[in-house]
Amino acid sequence: MQHFHTLKTSKVSPETNDCIHIAFEIPENLRHEFAYKQGQYLTLKFNFGEEEYRRSYSIVNAPSDKNAAIEILVKRLENGVVSTYLNQKLKVGDEVEIMPPMGHFFTNYHPSNTKTYVGLAAGSGISPVLSNLKEALFQEPKSTAYLLFSNRSFQDIIFKKEIDELAHQFEGRLKIIYLVSREKHHEGELFEGRISPEKLDAILDQMPEIPATESTYFICGPSEMIKDISNYLKKDKKVPSLQVMYEYFAAPDDEDNAEMSDEFKAIPNLESMVTLIIDDDEYSFHLNSKKNNILDQALVDNLPVPFACKGGVCCTCKAQVLEGEVFMEKNYALTDDEVERGFVLTCQCHPTTNIVMLTYDV
Repeated sequence: MQHFHTLKTSKVSPETNDCIHIAFEIPENLRHEFAYKQGQYLTLKFNFGEEEYRRSYSIVNAPSDKNAAIEILVKRLENGVVSTYLNQKLKVGDEVEIMPPMGHFFTNYHPSNTKTYVGLAAGSGISPVLSNLKEALFQEPKSTAYLLFSNRSFQDIIFKKEIDELAHQFEGRLKIIYLVSREKHHEGELFEGRISPEKLDAILDQMPEIPATESTYFICGPSEMIKDISNYLKKDKKVPSLQVMYEYFAAPDDEDNAEMSDEFKAIPNLESMVTLIIDDDEYSFHLNSKKNNILDQALVDNLPVPFACKGGVCCTCKAQVLEGEVFMEKNYALTDDEVERGFVLTCQCHPTTNIVMLTYDV
């Protein structure tokens, strides 16, 4: 199981009026632990008063950047305790407790590939999308990339200088399309508004050089955008599911919630003995299948379980079922292959057999 480590900030720089760009030094003895894949995220931990807060933020840079630091972007949210602190009070040299990189929002690259990658990002969703596109361009000299990036205005475009420099560096292989939703676009109405299925359809019609069905897509932004765009690509454009990748920052308002609730109601009402393996130690507790999920009960019992979002979006609380069965309410993080191999998000799991054993040591 991964643990938190203390890292120092080496850069704290405002990116826009409500976004801060933060870099952390990685000591030599932690380089292996903090080796990362493009598109992964870091989980940060803070204690304010008696409250503990954990938040996950996508890594901005790419492994091929050869940057000794690891970087994130934090957008300040209204009433956001952690995001406000990071935007207003964090300084260079401050120490932060951070868990090593996690996440599945990436694909594997090979120098012989000749592929097309399309990034679809809105606002702070640029972080993992940019990381993926950069790595694709570095690793695959014969591949091309397109970035459709939506912001409120040109002034609000996050990482615009870096993106423009990247377009110059990979001229002929990277095309950038900026969209703005609250001002006029100098290239016309096609590039005004948010990224939607209708907007994307119109842009693809204007850009026949993008092989829509054969491309690999990286999508990150508001939950509704991710859901609508991924459905459009898979259903309307017939893009294979493995080529449509997305990263949620928050759990979507899923239309299937009612169906999931019915499924939850259908699970048996029973008392289970749940055993968790954490760093080779075993912890057991009784749990009613209709009450707390496994993670929440473990936290009530003060067990050293890993967690971050508690909404089925990240995979920080991932564990593998060794014995018995559980019902998982939501899953926006695990791949189908992981689910088939018995991995679950413990923040969403309820026991459905009398004996359940899970391990976090995976």
